Amino acid sequence: MLFSSRIYKIIYLFSISLFLQFSSFAQETIVIFAINDPHSEIENFAKIKPLIDAEKARNQKVYFVAAGDLFSGNPIVDYHLNKGYPMIDMLNKTGLDVSVIGNHEFDYGQAILNDRLEQANFPFICDNVSGGTGKLGDIKGSTIITKDNFSIAFVGVVETGSPGGYPLTHPKKIQGLSFTEGLDSFENYKDLKVSDDVDLIVALTHYGGYKDEEILENHDFVDLVIGGHTNQEYGVAHANGYKVMSGGNLEKISKTTLTVVNKQITNFEFELINLSNSDLALDNALAEDIDGYFNNPNFYTNIGSSLSTLTRNSTGCFYTDALQIISDSDMVIQNSGGIRDVIYEGVITPFSIYSIDPFANGFDTYTMSVSELRNFLNEFSSNFSYSLDTSFKVLKDVNNEFIFFKDDILLQDNSQVTLSLNDYLSSVFSNLLPTNPSYSFPLTTADYIIEYLTNHTDQPIDYLGCNRRNYTLNINDVAKEPIVKIYPSHIEINSKENNFSLEIYNITGQLIYSVTNSNKIDTQFLTNGIYFFKLNYRNSTQFKVQKFVK
Repeated sequence: MLFSSRIYKIIYLFSISLFLQFSSFAQETIVIFAINDPHSEIENFAKIKPLIDAEKARNQKVYFVAAGDLFSGNPIVDYHLNKGYPMIDMLNKTGLDVSVIGNHEFDYGQAILNDRLEQANFPFICDNVSGGTGKLGDIKGSTIITKDNFSIAFVGVVETGSPGGYPLTHPKKIQGLSFTEGLDSFENYKDLKVSDDVDLIVALTHYGGYKDEEILENHDFVDLVIGGHTNQEYGVAHANGYKVMSGGNLEKISKTTLTVVNKQITNFEFELINLSNSDLALDNALAEDIDGYFNNPNFYTNIGSSLSTLTRNSTGCFYTDALQIISDSDMVIQNSGGIRDVIYEGVITPFSIYSIDPFANGFDTYTMSVSELRNFLNEFSSNFSYSLDTSFKVLKDVNNEFIFFKDDILLQDNSQVTLSLNDYLSSVFSNLLPTNPSYSFPLTTADYIIEYLTNHTDQPIDYLGCNRRNYTLNINDVAKEPIVKIYPSHIEINSKENNFSLEIYNITGQLIYSVTNSNKIDTQFLTNGIYFFKLNYRNSTQFKVQKFVK
């Protein structure tokens, strides 16, 4: 018996020794639910909460994270009395653990963003922003979240893809903030597994799929990238780790199940759950809260109607036409990315317009020369819809240069024209515009569209098949009639054929010069004063008269 007891004791002590020696190699199962780019859509949170709660009942190591762009897209949230609060309320009630800041988090302005940060029961992170005040000034680059003795360090970065090296939002909304290239942020966190004894390092990014790939390629200590911004759907392995993204607009939620041994992922399982599935359980209390947010009759007033469902291009036609009438400008443009929805057949409501234009942009008119407008159209890099005053034409001449007509008269380079556009565009492309607008409208572009429709409720809109995008300016027929350009020393007539004659009259109506079959007329012989030229089209009774000053 004594021998046997010693054997058992030895075995016991050996077992304890092995346990102590290899306890760090214990296998852990981790579940991470993730959403990205919900853009103010809140309806599916009533389905998300039961999913997460059910998993937490089975496993204590359950995380719920968001990869940015919580706001901008749903009027119920964006035009709530406290802009954005319904989204924060839903995330609080579903138990979000952490969110990275996305570019559209800045759309409401820093003061409102600070209010939402204060109301959140979870941290926001972003390593590549600085210079803020209030809660925004306290934003950390990372946070460590521990569940059942398992720790994950989340490191957050936001995209800086605008021409100015800042996130894609209204420049006025981020004044005072500084941004750096997010890819450079991660080296600061490479030792967290040792220094802070974390089990995993997860990049929580609002960066885009190809950038997420770069993170894994350049920083092999990052175990997993949970991304947003580009609204893709994937859960894939990389040589150095894994990356996931869950689509957008809260249509789906990802569930990533990880097996972790000794701070390394040994197994990766990815599931993309379609929240439109009617078989998913519903949290009734949360569903009632959501219904309460939607129960706002001001959003559903009949302000107009459409004869058909329009494409985004056709919606852009209607949108710019309405703003052209409001502004009475020669030309109105609207960036294609600013048209976030379409006009549907039937009744149009304020909700419809706020869905199309959720950004609360201002509206500016610029008075500029023809040469400035030509340069703007040549250099402007965004796709846009446009509308022109009925008296204003934009064509290209035989040299493929933009030319402009008012009441069928060619405008000279120093002629003044008006261009109206939202103040997001005027801020981003300020280098292509005069220093200050000639007029800034007091309301938002969406409010003016609503005003326009309210005044035209008896006339259904009909824009089916309309397509006026910037590239259509380039495919207009080259002006078939002669184009006259007046310079200080001469007059040029651009025409493929000599089918015209030119006469010059002084202010009293006296004919002082005439010529045929000539494309360049020297005017240095004229004394300073006011003159008229008459362009006669041969074999036609038509002619054109235009005043010019020497």
